Amino acid sequence: MSDTEGLLAFAEDPDAFVGVGPDEERIATDRAVVTFASGEHFWSTKVGRVRFGAGAVDAAVNEIRSLMRSRARNAAAWTIGPSATPDDLVRELTDLGMEQESTNGSTILVLTEEPSHRPTTFEVRLVASFEDHLAAIRVGNEGFAFPAHDADDELRRARDTYEAERAGHTARLLALDRGRPVATGRAWFAPEGVHLGGGATIPSYRRRGAMGSLVVAAWDEAVRRRTPALVTFGGDMSASPLRRLGFREVGRVQHVIDRSVG
Repeated sequence: MSDTEGLLAFAEDPDAFVGVGPDEERIATDRAVVTFASGEHFWSTKVGRVRFGAGAVDAAVNEIRSLMRSRARNAAAWTIGPSATPDDLVRELTDLGMEQESTNGSTILVLTEEPSHRPTTFEVRLVASFEDHLAAIRVGNEGFAFPAHDADDELRRARDTYEAERAGHTARLLALDRGRPVATGRAWFAPEGVHLGGGATIPSYRRRGAMGSLVVAAWDEAVRRRTPALVTFGGDMSASPLRRLGFREVGRVQHVIDRSVG
């Protein structure tokens, strides 16, 4: 696999490449990669790099659902990229009771050169203290408008997630305006580059450049690690500003949620 092919594979299915923390488990086969993280949310179980044979989708899904039940999981987020098989996989998954998260899915975006501009309004730092970790969680809870149950779960597990993330496989970024935390994101590290996700800005600070500042900080960390590439998924609202920073589109993914495990 060439460097370009490796980067594109990483961009399409980052969970198959990034480091795994002490509170996570990754099971990789030639058919799928399943990652179990801490938490009670559907995104705490992820299924990606799906390569099912024609006529084998039903059996493969049952196998993954059985694996989830063995770990007391009842929901999962599937990412279906352009390399997934069979071609009509999303339809087959929805026929089995899964739901598409959105009609359009997300754009796969890659940045391999320094961002085209560097917003200077916000201070951005990698979270290195429990106080900043809590601040990042609270910003994420507000930015994503999490229901109370999910927000409380994030805060309840804060000490455990902070200790787990100190292993170095991932880092949270926190953007501040004169000391006030206003945006956050997550960087997951791999030999191919950095996967950037979990970006959230509190409503009163949206469209003011906070997310661009986070991207620049993530790029600088990727360069420091000698893996100068950022990959991310962009929705309808975030893809355009990311393109202005220099990201290029390399494909699309569909996100499918399975809540039929029981």
